[in-house]
Amino acid sequence: MAERYPIAPQVVDPIETHINYTIDGLIGLLNVRRVQLLEQVRNIREEKRASEIARKQMIDQLTEAQVHVQEDLRENPLQSMQERIIQEMEDKLQDLQNNIPVETQLKWKCDTRDLETSISHLGEIVQVPVGVPDYAKFQTSTVATGKRGIDPGELNVPLGVAIHEDTHQIFVANYGNDRVEIFSDTGEYLNQLGVGQLSKPWGIAIHGENVYVSCLGDHTINQLTLTDMSIVRKIGGKGSNNGQFKYPRQLTTDPIGHVFIADTDNNRISIHDTDLNHLRNITHQSMSGPVDVKVSRDRVYVLCPYNNPCMHVLTLEGDKLHSLITKGQGMDVLCPVFF
Repeated sequence: MAERYPIAPQVVDPIETHINYTIDGLIGLLNVRRVQLLEQVRNIREEKRASEIARKQMIDQLTEAQVHVQEDLRENPLQSMQERIIQEMEDKLQDLQNNIPVETQLKWKCDTRDLETSISHLGEIVQVPVGVPDYAKFQTSTVATGKRGIDPGELNVPLGVAIHEDTHQIFVANYGNDRVEIFSDTGEYLNQLGVGQLSKPWGIAIHGENVYVSCLGDHTINQLTLTDMSIVRKIGGKGSNNGQFKYPRQLTTDPIGHVFIADTDNNRISIHDTDLNHLRNITHQSMSGPVDVKVSRDRVYVLCPYNNPCMHVLTLEGDKLHSLITKGQGMDVLCPVFF
């Protein structure tokens, strides 16, 4: 019978055990990290897929917009998009300018024969029989195109109008175009005066063959003749001495040909003979900034619309008789004087 030997007990090495535990822990951590990395990769792929979808949508939108632009350009091959936008803006601006009601524009009027004639900034002539109420029937005609322009016969801020007694021609101080336009009494363009010689013409008056024009640009009064169709005499320049002016506005003539000038910033009415020789001044302490003057028999009517809006009535010697209209009686805003 064989001899049995006892089995020796297994000896556990503590160092080896510690190492095994450490390895198992590291493997567990690596597995966790692997799962985390896989989750991150999955998220990145989803984000990329969403980004690709968004990118495709954007490309589709841009392509659609490009197709629309190409279609628009095919419909208008002679214009680029920028040109079309600019043209549309200009058209809208022109429509607004053309649709300004004539009634809102300042009108200067004068009388001749049995008609009262006015001209607006938009180039409309209105003729009303004297003594007929405003609501009664009247005749309307149009000067040139009735729109602002710089060509012969076109108006650019017309500020003065006068009628020739014999020919009934209409003379317009064309302020913005630095000249005087001449029209027939039906509004047909005839001729020009003072081209290249006038600087911001404001007021205009006619006596016989003489045409007198006040110019704001160089503070002068100009005498033109219908015979020469040009300036034969120019007086003034900015100043306060006799024969000088500061921003002269409207002017008029009396029956013997004396010229009465509203010398605005000198606060006076300057009177000259037919050849523009200075005769005298009309002044008054209450007359401030006159812009228009009219003479009727032995009376001088002066419009002062600025500091204390009023129409003064004076004698030819400058004595004040009374104030015809004051602020609150229709003189809150500038308006011309008609006779």
